Amino acid sequence: MSTTPAARPSTGLLERLVAVVRPEFRAEVFHPPKNSPVFFQGICRIPSCPTAISFAAKELCQGHYQRWKASPGSDLEAFVAEEDVATLARMTILSCAIRGCQRARKAHTLCHRHVLAWAAAGRPDVETWVGRTLYSPPRNAGQVETTCRVPECERWTDGPNMPLCISHDRRWRWQGRPGLEDFLAELAHGRDPRVRLHDLPRQVRLELQFGLQCRHDEANKLTSIRSVVTAVNWVRRLGVTSLLDYTEGEWRQQLGSHRHAFDVIARVFLLDTRFRLEALVMDGDPWADQYPRDVWDLRHLGFQNEDARHMRFSLIPQPWLRELAKRWCRLRLSKGLAPVTVARDLVNCTAFATHLAAAVPGAQPEDLTRSRLEAWMAALQVEWPTPGRGQRIVSLSIFLKDIHRHEWEARLPSGALIFHDDLPPKKRANPRWIAEHLMRQLEAPDTLALFPHEEGRAMLQIIMACGLRLKDARYLPFECLVRDNSEAPYLAWLNRKMHDRAAFFPVSEALAEVIAAQQRRTLERYPGGCPWLFAALQANLDGKKPASDKAFRNQLGVWLKRIQLLDEHGRPTHITPHQFRHTVGTRLINANVPQHVVQQLLDHMSPQMTAIYARLHNETVRTHWENAVKINADAEPVALPAGHHLADAQWMKISMVRAKVTLPNGYCGAPIQTDCEFANPCLDCHFFLTTRDFIGQHRRQREETLRFISDAERQGLTRIVERNTRTLGKLDRLIEALEQTGPEQIVAGGKVTDLDATG
Repeated sequence: MSTTPAARPSTGLLERLVAVVRPEFRAEVFHPPKNSPVFFQGICRIPSCPTAISFAAKELCQGHYQRWKASPGSDLEAFVAEEDVATLARMTILSCAIRGCQRARKAHTLCHRHVLAWAAAGRPDVETWVGRTLYSPPRNAGQVETTCRVPECERWTDGPNMPLCISHDRRWRWQGRPGLEDFLAELAHGRDPRVRLHDLPRQVRLELQFGLQCRHDEANKLTSIRSVVTAVNWVRRLGVTSLLDYTEGEWRQQLGSHRHAFDVIARVFLLDTRFRLEALVMDGDPWADQYPRDVWDLRHLGFQNEDARHMRFSLIPQPWLRELAKRWCRLRLSKGLAPVTVARDLVNCTAFATHLAAAVPGAQPEDLTRSRLEAWMAALQVEWPTPGRGQRIVSLSIFLKDIHRHEWEARLPSGALIFHDDLPPKKRANPRWIAEHLMRQLEAPDTLALFPHEEGRAMLQIIMACGLRLKDARYLPFECLVRDNSEAPYLAWLNRKMHDRAAFFPVSEALAEVIAAQQRRTLERYPGGCPWLFAALQANLDGKKPASDKAFRNQLGVWLKRIQLLDEHGRPTHITPHQFRHTVGTRLINANVPQHVVQQLLDHMSPQMTAIYARLHNETVRTHWENAVKINADAEPVALPAGHHLADAQWMKISMVRAKVTLPNGYCGAPIQTDCEFANPCLDCHFFLTTRDFIGQHRRQREETLRFISDAERQGLTRIVERNTRTLGKLDRLIEALEQTGPEQIVAGGKVTDLDATG
């Protein structure tokens, strides 16, 4: 069964093309405007050569590039200087050597008429004959010498009825004597590249002209004229009357694969033009065109630059189930779900449909029972025992739930549902951080300098420092560097996983300078402005496309091979961009940054995501505890082995004991059995200073202390009651003292003191 969209009928397409193709693109020979960045990359670097460059090679036009290649070992700058003189000489049409005669030379430095006169004189020495010969104007007083019709040509014609000088007349005859106006129009473009469409059938010629017009209007892809000529030659060789005569798959098969850049661009140009012709036939209603098809082209539905290009329903054997899948996918796309997510769920449901067709040939909705679902899940356990099968079950579960909820199929049994506890147990996610000895290698300036592209290096440094997902780094807005009221820099980024939710990450001044340098590079490429900090390097003349995911991953792979990153066993190590996010989270947790702060910095959706890194932090702290000496009740050193079944319980017990006495900014970690002379170190310290500004914090601590006392009394914990009661008394006296202070007074060592008296 074919999975390629069928060829579309071209009925009515010709009329639409006639209506939309503008006159400047209708010529049988297409001359792109010289100022078009789509078709031209500038003017030849030879000063005397006005030829536009279609595909830059040493900034030379094709003719001069071939001349330079034909002179091996020639210095480019010396070649440019020499060729400038030679080009100017070739372009200049010299006048006759006879003074006063402005006709173009034909032979022996003489024009056509003076060559005849010189021959009639017996062909004497040319220089001697020229020196004694005077120009004589026409004998007929009514006749005057006429100038060549070619603009900027000052030579005379050879007769009053001739429109061109002899040099341009020779070129006109060589081209088959076309219409004079057409000849003059062609001549105005000099040696600029052009596309000849004169011998193509009318419709396919209009289609190609429409493709050129679209490329010109969109202005985002470089389209060399040499590549367009190649594409036209392919169309001419295949003899098609319309690009829609073949399906996209058939075109790909006909064109084959190509390595040369010109051929690749030609192939893309033809396929893009065919795609735009399909959109033109749709008449503005893409859903009406795509929905009945068994293969959807998501570009027609407005999903550009997505990882998922097509959605294939043709592999679902049951027509009724295929229709339900189409309706479900349309609903999910219209709700804003990512096309790659919808396409993945469709693949999973297609796998179930294949199983159902094999188990129950000709299955109808009433055959999809709970018993059949259980049989499928059992078969899935055998065929795909990995935990990844859970995603297939989840996709089908959502599909069935939506069918029931929206009442799309009344014949479907009400028990045809998959419940949450049907899913296989989910494996606990572990952090995939990069070991510190590897990070030290990766962050070394000499190592970073080896990254193959400076823009990719800047993106890598941001990902390393801020833990951004690659998608979020690629879509960083141009104005992503902000500063607070103290001029501290922050990276302002958008969490695309949370529908472009704004988030901020503090950065160093060094990284801020890296971002500023990248902003300068982007402005150099796009002086008119660009919405992205990192713009795509190819097919992005207008700067509207963000950097490519594939391009960065390729650069990262080249870099890792170049630096020969090895693990502790001397084996080559592969690093993925997302591992840097795990590394940043792990580093923050191990640096004692509170978990809720890490959650905010990485903009996680839930504390459970951040807890992946927090578990590692507990293990790090536990390592220090295991290395410490423990003392039992008999004052004897004791330590539990790491593998002991009570080790985790012992650690938890000690952690819980260390949270029973309130402090101004935490809790006392000393064991409850310990008799401490300070019920609360800060309140009892003679260096402790406070003012009326902090009275709110002291009152809140008093309320917290009262709560601790009340809880301890209910549980009969007299020691906790005693210690917190001592703290309560200190707080009462401190609050009373603060209530009596004036604006220029503080409480020092529990006593009210004038601010001036403290020095």
